[in-house]
Amino acid sequence: MTGTAPARARRTLSWRARGLLVAGFTALSALFALVDYTPLHFVAVNLVQGLLLVGLAAVAALGCALRLPAFILVAGSILIVAGLVRLATYGQTIGIISGSVNAAALMVALGTAFVAIWLTSRPLPALP
Repeated sequence: MTGTAPARARRTLSWRARGLLVAGFTALSALFALVDYTPLHFVAVNLVQGLLLVGLAAVAALGCALRLPAFILVAGSILIVAGLVRLATYGQTIGIISGSVNAAALMVALGTAFVAIWLTSRPLPALP
């Protein structure tokens, strides 16, 4: 038998599926606020940060459900700003975003993922 094998089309997730996946991980990361068992306490998320993560995960999921990628951008931007504010005010204990630096890194990373999904949600312009 000679010939070439049929090329399989590469399947990629839509921006909505990727957004829902990251929103799910964002909501699950808020569970770190409830964990009090030291070996499982990877990220020290306090209650305010946990509520912020759950609320913004809901905003992003709503944007995916309603096909409004701007909601994903808003959720990602707020997460990035909250994480960077926490990093900038690390030495102080004032503010409602007080907590650990690893929680700030988690918020910046998840926010960056949301912004990246928003960037890829728009179709690329056709090449001439």
